Amino acid sequence: MAVFVVGLGVALLPRVTTDKPPFDPDSIPGTQVVWVTAPAGEARGTLELWQRNRLRDWKRSFATPAWVGAEGISELAAEGRSFTPKGTFALTEGFGRIPDPAARLPYIAIDRSNTWWWVSDAESPLYNRSFRCASPDCPFDTSLSENLGRTEPQYNHALVIDYNRSPALPGAGSAFFVHGDVGRPTAGCVAVSEDVVRTLLATLQPSRKPVIGLYAS
Repeated sequence: MAVFVVGLGVALLPRVTTDKPPFDPDSIPGTQVVWVTAPAGEARGTLELWQRNRLRDWKRSFATPAWVGAEGISELAAEGRSFTPKGTFALTEGFGRIPDPAARLPYIAIDRSNTWWWVSDAESPLYNRSFRCASPDCPFDTSLSENLGRTEPQYNHALVIDYNRSPALPGAGSAFFVHGDVGRPTAGCVAVSEDVVRTLLATLQPSRKPVIGLYAS
């Protein structure tokens, strides 16, 4: 399946190949893989979308530059560090400040009321979850959490990376997303152009069990 990314007058042409996928197909639960790599210790890398077709062949749909955490990709991801977590994780939901009716994964439209949070308070039982509350009434430390509605433009559209979520180990890291690129390394998320984020939301399907692989090259 060819995927076109179009926006702001720029088109990222599909890059469909017959290359051998960079992952072990037997280790993948479904038929869609977002594959992200960066040189060890570096914050600039590549995001690729791979999909398996009806003939059971894996094809690379496109590749695009990506930012990762300022400290690179590592198994040492934790609160207070800027590592992107190493490993393969499910992609099960998205959210954004802009409604996205094309999204196939469950998608929460975050309004501008400043009441949507991602909890990064490691002492809270809500750690590494989204929660809606007015700041004075929140049952967690909002100074240690992210207000999703205020993060513009990164969270215009975003995909949630299911790292450290079920169960969430306190302090092992939280709020890892694929979100819009603002031209610099992240605190641990993966950042690509907003067009690419929208394309992923429109392409990834729950029935195909999409995952994201994050590895140092």
